[in-house]
Amino acid sequence: MIFPYLPLPTKRPIPSLGGSTIRYRPIVSIGVLGSLSSRLFDGCLDCASDDTIFPLSLARRVGIDLRGAPKGEAQPVGGMIVSFSYAAVVLRLTDGLETCQWPAMVGFADLPLRWALLGNAGFLQFFDSELRGARREVHLTPNNQFPGQRTFSGTPSP
Repeated sequence: MIFPYLPLPTKRPIPSLGGSTIRYRPIVSIGVLGSLSSRLFDGCLDCASDDTIFPLSLARRVGIDLRGAPKGEAQPVGGMIVSFSYAAVVLRLTDGLETCQWPAMVGFADLPLRWALLGNAGFLQFFDSELRGARREVHLTPNNQFPGQRTFSGTPSP
């Protein structure tokens, strides 16, 4: 699956990018399926994140009950420790030609996240990823750890 990077305008020129006023990030829309509904939520591929983390508000909207859920913690670079609750969900990713759907254990944090963090556990562990900087795109391929179903234009793969 190939996803274009998302162009994000900046307020000032960025010296490290030769004065460009646009940053590009590997943001993908991912479906989160719960007991009540499913929602699409944008996520940033983040190989530095140990876990995949969504906002707590998303868990409520899709019907994920976090009472008694196992707890986790993360500490962003230079930030305070963030607590989150783990839950088993089903995730769905598609580029329009290929669709992958799999069960995953992800975290839900009480934070106003602009993007989910698509980290190693629950997401990147199941995909080989190639960040193509010059083309401003990411290529994700399910690897041998992928526990779900892969379909091509509606047809299950062998």
